[in-house]
Amino acid sequence: MIIILVLAGLVVLGDRVAKSYAEHRIASEIQKEGFGAKPDVTIYGFPFVTQVLDRRFPHAHMTARNVKEGPLTISRIDGDVRDVSVDSGFRRGTIGSVDGTATVSFGNLAKAAGQPDLKLSAAGPNTVKAEVDLDITTAEATAQITKVGNEIKVHAVSVEGFPLSDLGDDLDFSVPVTGLPMGLKFRSLSVSSKGVALRITGSNLKFDG
Repeated sequence: MIIILVLAGLVVLGDRVAKSYAEHRIASEIQKEGFGAKPDVTIYGFPFVTQVLDRRFPHAHMTARNVKEGPLTISRIDGDVRDVSVDSGFRRGTIGSVDGTATVSFGNLAKAAGQPDLKLSAAGPNTVKAEVDLDITTAEATAQITKVGNEIKVHAVSVEGFPLSDLGDDLDFSVPVTGLPMGLKFRSLSVSSKGVALRITGSNLKFDG
């Protein structure tokens, strides 16, 4: 019985080593496709050694942080990853599909718009509250956030106690979302307590070191 337990333990240990190696190698190669820092890659499934031998991984999760995209910094990318295949050296591969979320903090959105002092907070699925400096006082305004082409569009709809025209362009701007890593596409958006959540997808994505 003890021998069986020891052998089982060695199998599990070997599986974990193989898993750690594959996750590290895939993350390192994906980083070269436009991520500033190495993403975290978690590969699912057990036993794992068989996936390494096949060089095909049906299901994984990827997390990347502080991704620069033009004037915009994406705080976090979380992606559900399907059907990853790699070559024998783990240097080239293909991701069958990615479906995930890119979260842009309110602070990063304001900085990308050239208004780092603009304070935004969630007010609904597609609306935000904003504190706007009107020189003589601070006003609280409401704005809609929508996807227009490949841009995040912020447009004021109301302001408490003042004419909407008093805001000028302070709460009427667009921030482009282009050139996402690995050719990922910006599909839609919503507002959450953490910022603006962009739904991103991709298929047949190549990484080649």
